[in-house]
Amino acid sequence: MQKLLKSSTKQVGSNKQKGFYFTLNYFNKLTISSVFLTLLISIPAIILFSNIFSSSENWQHLVDTVLFEYIFNSLYIMIGVAFLTSVIGFTTAYITSLFTFTGSRFFHYALILPFAIPTYIVAYAYGGMFDITGTVTTYILNLMGKTLDEVYFMDIMSIEGAIIVMSLVLYPYVYLISKTYLKAESSSIIDASRTMGLSNFKIFYKVIIPISRPAIVAGAILAVMEAVADYGVMDYYGVSTFVTGIFRTWIGMGSVEDASKLASMLMLFIFLLIFIERYQRRNKRYKSSGKDFKPITKQKLTGSKNLFAFMICFIPFFLGFLLPFSQMSYWFYLSYEDVIDEDFMTLLYQTLTLGVTSALLITVLAFIFVYNVRLHKNRLAEGLTQTSKLGYSIPGAVVAVGILSFFSVVDKSFDILISGTVIAVVFGYVVRFIAISINNYESGFSKIPQTYDDACKTMQIGSFKTFTKVTFPLIKGSMMASFIVIFIEVIKELPLTMVLRPFDFDTLAVRSHELVGQAQVFESAVPAMFIVGFGIVSVLILARKMVKD
Repeated sequence: MQKLLKSSTKQVGSNKQKGFYFTLNYFNKLTISSVFLTLLISIPAIILFSNIFSSSENWQHLVDTVLFEYIFNSLYIMIGVAFLTSVIGFTTAYITSLFTFTGSRFFHYALILPFAIPTYIVAYAYGGMFDITGTVTTYILNLMGKTLDEVYFMDIMSIEGAIIVMSLVLYPYVYLISKTYLKAESSSIIDASRTMGLSNFKIFYKVIIPISRPAIVAGAILAVMEAVADYGVMDYYGVSTFVTGIFRTWIGMGSVEDASKLASMLMLFIFLLIFIERYQRRNKRYKSSGKDFKPITKQKLTGSKNLFAFMICFIPFFLGFLLPFSQMSYWFYLSYEDVIDEDFMTLLYQTLTLGVTSALLITVLAFIFVYNVRLHKNRLAEGLTQTSKLGYSIPGAVVAVGILSFFSVVDKSFDILISGTVIAVVFGYVVRFIAISINNYESGFSKIPQTYDDACKTMQIGSFKTFTKVTFPLIKGSMMASFIVIFIEVIKELPLTMVLRPFDFDTLAVRSHELVGQAQVFESAVPAMFIVGFGIVSVLILARKMVKD
């Protein structure tokens, strides 16, 4: 009997030891994969920064002629977009979070819809309506019986017009973050303010705005990062910024090195914004806690207040989504028969294939990072994951220049051709968008108790079986959300695709931009509307998820 027990004990010990070494080996593979992927993703940024201290005759020419204009315009856009998105986004978030009024449930979804239309597509629509020869401008002048010289006219094709257009599309950043923050705030602070005799307006600017400042700043900085990295709007409106300068330097002057210097300077701008955002929210509390917490009870508005709240929410929805969407739909109706042909179907197939392939790859790679953190729970795994997320903070044009420089070296060193291939494009999407997928997974894993993993270990269930039977069924919702969001981001991406795509390989975004450049604004609405259609689906999924959460 004792021999049998000893034999059983040895067998169990042997099995545990084998399981330990198998698991350790499995962990090492995950960590090695994460290290390799992080280094690969970081290479474009490293190459760009390596050129920041280089000098050339072309660079001196840029410094003497246009560099100050790039800096001034970029700062002007940052300030303008930050102000307008903060005002529009937070005002609508406040009204829809604290009050019920006619259409309040509708506006919960409607105010997010500008996200569905890329900024450059809205810019095309507004340019076609409100420039000097625009349809709306011409109609109003004919109605008034006047010429352009006889009335005040603000040219939409200007830096101010670009700021307004981008703000109408990007304000949902502030709206979503502020709305989430206000939903987590206790009504006790508002009730206390009302007992002191403060009106709704005074509560708004004396209480709600000060306590919501971190959320407002966080949303505004995200909007600013998108605006300062935009290429389509700036190129169409003729505004000189760092991003347009990168394209002009690379294509016009044929200098990848000087384009890299401009790109590295833009990266410093973006990283400065990230530092400011994180610094301003240090030690800040984003929701009320404690026994006195209770959800905000919405106040019902009637009469003129009800109408005022409706108009405040309707105007940004109308200007940011409904008006440009209606105009693009009309142009689509006028030109779709001339545009949709066999070549267009090939273009659509290429776009969908690129989107699906990239979304699948990024979703898988992001899972490696996050699952490694889940299993290891150490600083190395966490550091690798956070480092890999920095690519999203780098504009697409900057990522493209870094990748172009990297693959040029690889091509020469190994006598192969990767630059100008689909591989380079997909790699660019991985660098740019893997952070979005990681964030989705992190949110999903945060809702899965660690005790599930511990229970599997106690029952001596292997890592693979734990993944297939426990982890995957619980995380597949986040996987699907990641796939959908990445797919939409890929088909919308313009500057990165333009730089890295193979010869004679177009996407919907590139074709729409090219048609606008050829003064075929009506025809550009056809590929644009396909992008918008996919975008609307993704935004509605996002809004539904917000309701569930």
